[in-house]
Amino acid sequence: MRRMARGDQLALAELIRRHQSRLFHLAFRLLQDPMEAEDALQEVFVKVYNAAARFKPQATVAAWLARITANHCLNRLRQKHSADSLDADDAPPVADGGPTPLQRLEEQDLSQRLETLLEALPENQRRALILKHFGGLTYQEIGEEMGLSPQAVDGLLKRARKTLREALKD
Repeated sequence: MRRMARGDQLALAELIRRHQSRLFHLAFRLLQDPMEAEDALQEVFVKVYNAAARFKPQATVAAWLARITANHCLNRLRQKHSADSLDADDAPPVADGGPTPLQRLEEQDLSQRLETLLEALPENQRRALILKHFGGLTYQEIGEEMGLSPQAVDGLLKRARKTLREALKD
């Protein structure tokens, strides 16, 4: 990271070689489209190269890259969801048993509430939840990304789910 911060493109190539496969897997799990995942990953590596000077070694490089990748992919999904919902608002109601306008509105409201609640979670709980549910990683993989034991990951996920459940009781 220090070499990249000084503009060393060979360091970027090495970083890509070491992490590309794992990060592509994460991006693909989140985006469910190999072309989208590839595009997202290219954007992530550009962001990483530009942010190399701001890297603080509080976590491993692998965990930092996973967080950037997950956040970038979730932002892409939000943008796509927003564009899709705008298109859906212009569409006439579906007569073949599809969702009614009221159902679409309720789903959109729930999605926005979940997004707000996710953002309000403590960083480590949000990160663990995103890696588990959007990234499909195991407790062991999440632990490796976050520098925690699988038991600690389990605790984070239980607290995050409890907080979300309580906030969504209504």
